[in-house]
Amino acid sequence: MNFPIVLDIALGLVFVFFVLSLLASEAQEIIGTLLQWRAEHLKQSIEVLLAGNEREKEKAAQELADALYESPWIRGLDQEAKGTIARFFRRVSHLIGRIYRALTGQRNVFGVGKTSGPSYIPPEAFANSLLERMQLGNLWQVLAHERISGFARDRVLAPVSNILSDLKASTGNEFLLNAELQQLEQGLHQIVEDFKAGIVSLPESLDRVINRLDEFGLMASDILPDNHPLTETFLRRLDYIRRGLASSPTEKAALLSKLRPNVAQLLDIFDSGSPAYGELNRLAQTGNPEARALIDRLAQAPVTPALRSSLAAIARKVEVTADSTRDDVKLFGYELEKWFDRGMERATGVYKRNAKAVALLIGIATAVSINADSFHMATRLAVDPLLRNAITQTADQLTAEATGDLSQNIEQVQTAVNQALNEIPFPLGYNDVVVQQQLAAEQAWPIPFIPRRLLGWVVSGFAISMGSTFWFNVLKKVINVRNTGDKPEGPRE
Repeated sequence: MNFPIVLDIALGLVFVFFVLSLLASEAQEIIGTLLQWRAEHLKQSIEVLLAGNEREKEKAAQELADALYESPWIRGLDQEAKGTIARFFRRVSHLIGRIYRALTGQRNVFGVGKTSGPSYIPPEAFANSLLERMQLGNLWQVLAHERISGFARDRVLAPVSNILSDLKASTGNEFLLNAELQQLEQGLHQIVEDFKAGIVSLPESLDRVINRLDEFGLMASDILPDNHPLTETFLRRLDYIRRGLASSPTEKAALLSKLRPNVAQLLDIFDSGSPAYGELNRLAQTGNPEARALIDRLAQAPVTPALRSSLAAIARKVEVTADSTRDDVKLFGYELEKWFDRGMERATGVYKRNAKAVALLIGIATAVSINADSFHMATRLAVDPLLRNAITQTADQLTAEATGDLSQNIEQVQTAVNQALNEIPFPLGYNDVVVQQQLAAEQAWPIPFIPRRLLGWVVSGFAISMGSTFWFNVLKKVINVRNTGDKPEGPRE
């Protein structure tokens, strides 16, 4: 057997594997769609991410994942089909999925009464869903509001009231600076309410508090008599209060860090023995409705220890990279998105490995169902020049028309494959001729106890599982080698 014939046989086998790979790929896509493999794998991957691969925490992680899927951020991604025909096929696919789970005993990962879920979740949707579930944004706002309110009350208004009381006692004037003090109190109250409403940020609120104190000092210096010892004493004590708040940018940053709840403190809320939980609980007991609602909500939103450990590591990273002008919760949300992305990259690798195993099973099933025996096909291509020439001509035509990759020329490829299936007598199937030829070849098979046909099916199954893109690329390379010959010599001088 010369080299060109060997190339033709190889080309024929590659073309057959390419055709069968196309059929198997379509079958795998249909099965995956009906059984929602991508959606199921995504939900299971999120559960693994939340559980941290701790088997004893799987139940809690499943409950948390179910709760996240109820969030509007994720629930809106699973859009229902529109139209009578589309809804009919959706119901059929859901029914097939229920039957499959009933027969295999697999858990319905979508939850009780659910039959489907999204096949893809954007990182920001997951992060927002988790933050909403943990109520970190609301928790931050409640604690920060209480702290800025307490700061304005205890560090500004109370000391100013004390030194003003001393001034009144020294002068005997009970009405001295009452209007200005009331104005300061109203201004501080407005600053706190503006922060609560989200109109201004925490650093801006702190600046406004200090500015209000400065304005009170200017008004006091205008009203009180000049060069009077009591006036100088009052203004000096007022300056001490002002300098104790933010005498330098460093002092201001330190004060701001005390007022701003960091993410690590927010995560400690889930520990009933932590100072942060105690602070929130005290607010709830003093009649703060937002704090009371958060206490009740957090009791219904358990967080797995593995998730808390992962979130704590993210929080530590946020503490290192955050500055006094940024919102820690927002930065924490961005880091959550990156964490989710990394987890989904690992999940994608697992899905590809699982898909490869499924492709192998489907490939073997395809080979058995249509009797695609690699040894028999190679034998027929070697002894049947008409079959060999028909396949090589079709392969040449296919690669000539499809100049790009497989995904860009899928229509031309499908047309060529359909034509080949109709016109070329492939050595496939269970017709009498093929079966008799296989039985005759078994007589000279040297390996006992392993039928030649069975081993041929396995080889074909492995080949089919390689995928149509792989065989399409191999097909082009074999044709290039086959069509490459000696260049014709130029005219001699």
